[in-house]
Amino acid sequence: MRKAFIKYILFIFLMEMILHIACFHTFPFSSILFLFFSSVVGGGFLTILSSIIQNEKIRKIVVRILLGIIVFFFGAELVYFSIYESFFSFNGVQFAGAIVGGYDKVLSTIFHNILSILFFLVPAIWLMIKVPTIQRNRFDFIVILLFMIVCSSYSLVFTQVIGKKDVNSLYSLVHYQNLPVKNVEKMGLLSSTSLSLQRRLSGYTPDLKQEEDVLNNKRSILMDKVDTKYNIDYTIDFRRLMMEEDREEIRNLHQYYYRQEATEQNEFTGLFQEKNLIFIMAESFDEIAIDPELTPTLYKLKNEGIIFNNYFSPKYPASTADGEYMLEWGTLPIIGENYSLIDMVYNENPYLLPIEFKKYGYKTYVYHDYMGYYNRRDEYFRTLNFDGHKYCNEGITTQCEFFHGSDLDMMEQTADDFISQDRFFAYYITLSGHGSYDSSNFVAEKHLSKVSHLSDTYQMKYYLAANIDFDLAMNVLITKLEEANKLDDTVIVISSDHAPYYLSNQEVNTRSSIDRDNKFDRNRGSLIIYNSAYTKKTVIDKYAMNIDVLPTVLNLFEMPYDSRLIIGKDIMAPNNEGVVIFPDRSWINNKGSYDTSNGKFIPFTDDVDEKYIQRITNEVNEKYSVSVSTQYNDYLKTIFQ
Repeated sequence: MRKAFIKYILFIFLMEMILHIACFHTFPFSSILFLFFSSVVGGGFLTILSSIIQNEKIRKIVVRILLGIIVFFFGAELVYFSIYESFFSFNGVQFAGAIVGGYDKVLSTIFHNILSILFFLVPAIWLMIKVPTIQRNRFDFIVILLFMIVCSSYSLVFTQVIGKKDVNSLYSLVHYQNLPVKNVEKMGLLSSTSLSLQRRLSGYTPDLKQEEDVLNNKRSILMDKVDTKYNIDYTIDFRRLMMEEDREEIRNLHQYYYRQEATEQNEFTGLFQEKNLIFIMAESFDEIAIDPELTPTLYKLKNEGIIFNNYFSPKYPASTADGEYMLEWGTLPIIGENYSLIDMVYNENPYLLPIEFKKYGYKTYVYHDYMGYYNRRDEYFRTLNFDGHKYCNEGITTQCEFFHGSDLDMMEQTADDFISQDRFFAYYITLSGHGSYDSSNFVAEKHLSKVSHLSDTYQMKYYLAANIDFDLAMNVLITKLEEANKLDDTVIVISSDHAPYYLSNQEVNTRSSIDRDNKFDRNRGSLIIYNSAYTKKTVIDKYAMNIDVLPTVLNLFEMPYDSRLIIGKDIMAPNNEGVVIFPDRSWINNKGSYDTSNGKFIPFTDDVDEKYIQRITNEVNEKYSVSVSTQYNDYLKTIFQ
């Protein structure tokens, strides 16, 4: 029994080591003891479980099945991480989405990680061939159980004591944060998965720390500039709400939002008031797709609209779904146990654009050239009471298989729905730019002849060809608006959901204006805000991301909202410093970039000290915790009930 125990410990320890090296490209010196403790617990579980089975043939079959499941689990997590830079743990929806969303990408990723996968298979196959014999022995059983208890206790001590005050310490990861990547890096996959399962079963929400007595702080943070107008709802009495609230979590949220500084109204406030809005989330949209010859309409919109030089669309674990969620809700997504776009479908948020525009008599429409059931979009959009909605095979006729659909087909079949309306808000979720970028992509195939003369890689050619379809869709839209004499009265907002992760950094760099090799710049996106009647040359250098688009649009249309209640901030506001937040809580702004993976800060200016870095890091961590707690508790319903 002891020999089997040792073999199973070594097997799991090897799995953890291989995964760590394959994903993080470092030897886990600092985590090796924790990985060993985890392996002892896992090995003990396998030993005890197999010892229970009396029949030798059945025991061997069960052990082989368990070993196969473990290898598959580690291999699947490696592939998922290679694509999405996160781990799915027990979130089967994310894993299923990865498979359905691009089986070809999954296959190519397996190929690129074949060596690591083979390393997974070798010890597993060896154990499957020579399943350890089990001679049941009560003394051995007790010893193994004691080993498991001791190792579990040491692990518990580590998570409660080591680096208690440090950012991303084990203590912080267990109590205050939900970072699957950091969890796996520091604790190993099995411990991280166990934590994920525990949180899912217990309905975990990260603790929200409060470091000041907000209720007794008489000074109002809004009184700094007496003559300045703010985007704020003065009817919300946070002090009264705090005094009347019994639930600690809700009271903490009241305190957080009360002490936030509202954004200032500015020269852009009301710039597009009473105009129509066409809001587009563009699949894998990037500056490399904007070309004066290949995509002239996008080039025109980009260069004649408001120019954003430092706009990012960080790729969060759920990819498009998280990008969409951040754009629509103006808040950070839940990472790990839940799926924001799906799980928060019925939450209250009066500031969502279709709700806001509907208040002012606009007709609202939503279109997507993929299946409506995917990510429960049809159900979600029904809760927003759109006047019209169409999806592939539900009002839109185009091919929609393997995550491909033609934006040109969609635009030609939908634009006439709303253009004749006096006031309209139309929301498009595009698909032409979705990978894969190869001959299986029928959208790109239609336009491939237009890029055949280029010297780019074939993947890049397919990417460009796919975006030609999106450009033609935008040309149809512009033409129809002009014909209806609605172009000057319509604002077009286009944001990417995430960077084109089907392309390698090297491929992106061949067309990018800046080096995209580092973890920050490879997540650059593209934001276009265009109105033909606004001809002033406007360039914004402030760092911004997709959660900032919602409050920016609300301010541009001068729709009343309380900027304290939206995690993202109006990009144009003078008192918004601007920060881009990444899934691992790394951040970048005009003063520099901070990488949580190594604790390094790269300054862009000379006026940054450790206190500033710590302040922004704390604010970033707090923004994420508040985003999660707000949605788990459906907090805005409490405010606006």
